[in-house]
Amino acid sequence: MATQLIALTCAVGEGSEVTASLGGELDFYTSTQVGPRLMEIARSWGPELTLDLSGLTFCDSSGIDLLLRIHRSCAVRGTRLTLAGVPRPVAGPMRVLGADRVLLPSAG
Repeated sequence: MATQLIALTCAVGEGSEVTASLGGELDFYTSTQVGPRLMEIARSWGPELTLDLSGLTFCDSSGIDLLLRIHRSCAVRGTRLTLAGVPRPVAGPMRVLGADRVLLPSAG
């Protein structure tokens, strides 16, 4: 029996707003699983993308790197990226790596 470590759901709201929600663990292994799909979403939709991270229970430096790559991809395309529901297991590593200043500008 396989264990699901990461879940990704995506919803399109009125207008062009897209919300992608992650649940589970975002680490080296799972970021390679969801990374291509998240990057595709970041490149395909605009002008607003919200990543709901409230379902994450763990995040390592690979997960933070993925979030930074998504941020850069959105910035290049003029898409506004918002991170919502950032839990402590994600906010802590972001702070340690200094990524909170880029990903959570209101917290920096």
